[in-house]
Amino acid sequence: VDPGTIPDPQQRGIYTLVVKHYLACCSRDAMGKETVLTVKMSSEEFTAKGLMILERNWLEIYAPWERWSTGQGELPRLQIGSRVMPSSLSMKEGRTQAPPPISEVELISLMDRSGIGTDATIAQHIATIQEREYAEKDNGQKFLPTKLGIALVEGYNSMGYQLNKPDLRREMEAECNQVAAGRKSKDEIMGPILAKMRECFQRASAEAHKLDAAVARNFSRLGATDNAAVTLQQNFSICGDCNGLLDLKQRGGGQQQQRNQNARAPTKILYCTTCAAGLELPRGAPSPMVDPQNRDHPFRCPICQFQVVRIGPGDGYTGNGYQTCPKCYADAPADFGGAATSGNFRCFNCTYPTCSLSGGTAGGDVDVYPCPFCAGGSDDGRVRLRKTPRGYLLACSNNSSVGGRCQYTVWLPKEAKEVSVKEGEHTVCRRCSDGARTVRRLKFEWKQGSVPPHFDRHHIGCVLCDEMLRQDMNVRLPQMNQVASRNRNASTSANRSTAQTRGGRGGNTSTSWSSSQPREGRSGRGGSVRGRGRGGRAGRSGRGGRGSGSFSGSNDWWNSSGGPDGGGRG
Repeated sequence: VDPGTIPDPQQRGIYTLVVKHYLACCSRDAMGKETVLTVKMSSEEFTAKGLMILERNWLEIYAPWERWSTGQGELPRLQIGSRVMPSSLSMKEGRTQAPPPISEVELISLMDRSGIGTDATIAQHIATIQEREYAEKDNGQKFLPTKLGIALVEGYNSMGYQLNKPDLRREMEAECNQVAAGRKSKDEIMGPILAKMRECFQRASAEAHKLDAAVARNFSRLGATDNAAVTLQQNFSICGDCNGLLDLKQRGGGQQQQRNQNARAPTKILYCTTCAAGLELPRGAPSPMVDPQNRDHPFRCPICQFQVVRIGPGDGYTGNGYQTCPKCYADAPADFGGAATSGNFRCFNCTYPTCSLSGGTAGGDVDVYPCPFCAGGSDDGRVRLRKTPRGYLLACSNNSSVGGRCQYTVWLPKEAKEVSVKEGEHTVCRRCSDGARTVRRLKFEWKQGSVPPHFDRHHIGCVLCDEMLRQDMNVRLPQMNQVASRNRNASTSANRSTAQTRGGRGGNTSTSWSSSQPREGRSGRGGSVRGRGRGGRAGRSGRGGRGSGSFSGSNDWWNSSGGPDGGGRG
């Protein structure tokens, strides 16, 4: 269509823009050279930096909406030694200035010229830097770097990696374009790219302290200014960095917020006036812990030497309370269970071997197997080992006390003194693992006197296929829409069920009980009774059947095995 035949000027302009944009996309790239031009007049030299365009190509079509220029703009095409006649001579006074902020359109153009991003990903990149608060827009819709963005650039630059530059990503995307064009294969480019990324990641991880230093230069310490926090109690607890005293402070809030019943409780922090360390505390009523063996000494975390704080009900927290180290809460120790915790590390997550407060499990950060309840969902859960006051269990990673969705739980035998799982090929169950999933075996260490003497003190098995765990130890796998639970009065229930098996006929029964006093019992007629537990019963021979038992009294194990005439005496 001839644009001249369109009477409406606005429609004519839109049509012209669409057509030129389409034709420009089909045209060849423009070619040019960024040039420094030096002109000598008598003994003076004048310098200009700009662009010499060799081939305009798509720029010819897309004019006047796009111009290509750098430095002082487009320079004339000249040869070395050429003579030029200046049209005017002027002298200006000025000073260097920082580059002005750029708009989103200018940023997209800059990313395109730098060879990073595609039409499908550029918008997402721009949204990401705003979501992460690396940059923000002012009232004029221009991008301004935030303190966090500046600290990030300074930190990475101090490591020797200018990750704010487009070089690394441009190189990676250029390799991907080679694959798209068929000039290289995926396998050819993946090795070098991953090696370079791995080197960069390892370097950044090893020198993370430089990033911390850059953040510290751009941000004030938590609780350092009184206008951001109000002191609730001075000399509250002991600092592990300098052995000074930490003050308990409260951020924000005030009387107006306290009068609002629906407002979230203000955050409490600990601040050291000596070394300026600032640490945030979880919700609840904090109180410093003392050593239960010596009430005059504080209870210190053996990892970082900060005084442990007990969190009780209050400020929106309604639980039973727990202990946490303020330093570990903010910076979880990776070597003692912190790798499995994204944040908010408490003492019951810790695996430090000699601390009386640590309640974590060795291998709690290792995936035992994929959760069958979450399989195929948007957030696939991983079954991991946990330890609670009621014993060991396997639970889905999507099951937590705060907003947990998946209720997959497998209670492990109470006879286990310790249960652990480790990474490595030797822990993989070959029967249950395949290309789609990896299933790991658990190591059980039994409590003394809790299992029959023919059992080993240790057992390694898979909860999905080990017959001994499922039959002798009564490990049950949950079904969908069923919640597995452990009865707090399990020993009492076992005693009752055992009493009901006396005199039974024709059935096979497996029971577990505990009793402080030995009692007398007999095997069922025509059946088989098997007992295990601590504090068992003295047995008599069965009549007309076959009995076998393995019981524990208050001191030693004893066994009875029956022949054709019945069971033996203990």
